[in-house]
Amino acid sequence: MSVTRRNFALSLAAAAAAKAQFTPIRRFLDASTEVEVLALSDPANASYMPHHYNRSVSSRNGFIVYATETTQGVQALRLDIKGGATRIITSAAAMDPKSLALSPDDRTLYFADGDRLLASSIGGGKPREIYKGFSPAVFNKGISLSEDGAAISLVDGDRLMYIATSSGSKTPTRVLAEVAPNCEQASITRFGSVFFRDKSKAIHVVATTPGAKPSRLKLDGDLGPAVWNPDGRSLLYLRLNRGKGIANALFEYSLDTEKERLIGPTSQFVHFGRNADSSVFVGASGSKAQPYILIMLRVTRRELALCEHKSSDPGSVAPVFAPSSQRIYFQSDRLGKPAIFSVAVERLVEKTEQEEASGKKS
Repeated sequence: MSVTRRNFALSLAAAAAAKAQFTPIRRFLDASTEVEVLALSDPANASYMPHHYNRSVSSRNGFIVYATETTQGVQALRLDIKGGATRIITSAAAMDPKSLALSPDDRTLYFADGDRLLASSIGGGKPREIYKGFSPAVFNKGISLSEDGAAISLVDGDRLMYIATSSGSKTPTRVLAEVAPNCEQASITRFGSVFFRDKSKAIHVVATTPGAKPSRLKLDGDLGPAVWNPDGRSLLYLRLNRGKGIANALFEYSLDTEKERLIGPTSQFVHFGRNADSSVFVGASGSKAQPYILIMLRVTRRELALCEHKSSDPGSVAPVFAPSSQRIYFQSDRLGKPAIFSVAVERLVEKTEQEEASGKKS
C-alpha cells in the first residue's frame, strides 16, 4: 500500500499532537492594573506553593515546582515557565503539600511523605530518606532548607533539629535545642543560625554550634511573617496592628545591635517576601476593597500595585520573588481552588546576581 504525501503529512501531525503536553499556563490582564498575569496551575486541581521561606523557583533553568492534586494523590509537579511543559516528579503516598524545598543547584527536591523527610532528584529516581519524624504532623510546622542547601531545620515535638542534607555527613542529625511545645517555623541560614516561633509567635534565635542556647528576641506587639535577611545577621518581619487604625509595618531587627528599625509602613501587608538583596519587597494586602499584590522599594518606601490577588485568605497568598528578582509568584483561590500565579517585574526591579550552592557567583 502506497503512502500519499497528504497521508504522510497527516501522520506527522498526529504524531506531534500525541507528543504535545497539556500546559496549565494561561495569560490574562489584571482588571485593575492591566498587568499581564500568568496562571501556572490547572484550576481544576488544588495547587500549593511551599512555605515562603523555602524556594521552589529554579535559579537558571526556568522552572517552578509546586504540589498539586493528581489521581495518585498530592504530588510535586515541575512546570517549565517558557514552554509550559509539565511533569510529575514524585510518587509520594502522603505528601505534605507545603513541605517542598528546592536545592540551590536545582537538582534536588526535599519533601515530606507521611512521617519521612525525603530527598529526590529532579530528574527522577528513588528518593532518599534523610529524617524520620515522630509523626506526619511534624512537617505541618514546616521544614527550612538553608540557602547553601547544606542543612535543614525543623521542630519535632519539643526538639529543634538540625539535619545535614549530605549522605556523607558524619553527624547527619542532631538536636540543636529543647523547645517548648507547639513551636514552629525553624528557619535556618547558611551562616550558622536558626530562628523559630513559639505558640505566641514570638521569635527565638539559636546558633547551630553544639551547646548553644536559644534567646528570645525583645520584640513587642503582634508579629506577622518573618524571614532572614540575606546576611543572616538580621531578620525582617511584619508588625500587625489588626484594625487599630495604624498601618501594618515592615521592620528589621539586628542580632548584633539587638535593636529594630522601621523599614516602612505598608498598605496593610499581611504577608511579604524580599528579593535577593532585600532592596525590594513584595506584599499581599489584607484589604478587602483593594486586595493587591504590591512591591515596595526599600529606599523610597513607595509602593506599586501589580495586580489583585482576590484570595479569600490573604495570609495564604505569601508572594515571593524568583532568585533573579525578575518574577513574583503567589498563591490564590480566586478561581475556586488554591492555584499558582506569576507576574513579571523585570521592568521594575533590577536583576540580582545568583549564587551556586558553593557560594560562588555565576
